[in-house]
Amino acid sequence: MSSLVERLVSRAFVSAAPSEANDAIGGVREARSVGAAPALSYEVALPAFATDEYLTSTVLPRLVYFLDCHGVKLPGSPEVFVSLFTSEGLFFIESADLVSLAAESRGLTLEEAHRRYGQNGSGDPLLLG
Repeated sequence: MSSLVERLVSRAFVSAAPSEANDAIGGVREARSVGAAPALSYEVALPAFATDEYLTSTVLPRLVYFLDCHGVKLPGSPEVFVSLFTSEGLFFIESADLVSLAAESRGLTLEEAHRRYGQNGSGDPLLLG
C-alpha cells in the first residue's frame, strides 16, 4: 500500500468488505444524511499500481469538480464521503481528507486545486517541450 493510500486508510471512519459494498454504502449514506438531502458517496476503485499518481492526477481533479458542481466548498463536507475500494478492502473517508491529502501530495493549495479543477477551472498547466 502506498504512503498516500495508507494515510487515507488511517483516516477511514468505517470499513467494510467489498462484497458488502451496497449495504455498507447505503448505511453510511443513511447515517450521514441531513434532513431530506441524502448524503453522497463518491466511489473510487484504486488500480493495482501507481495508486498515488492515480489519486493525485485523476481522482483529485474529478472529485474537486464533483464537489464544486454540487456547491460544496473545498476541502469537502461530511455529507459527501469517499468510498475507497483498495486491495485491502472498502474504506469510507471524508471527502475533505482525500482532497486535502491529495492536493498536498501534488503540491497544491486548496485554492489552487479549486482554480484548476473546479467547474470553471483552467485545468493543469500545459507542459512545455
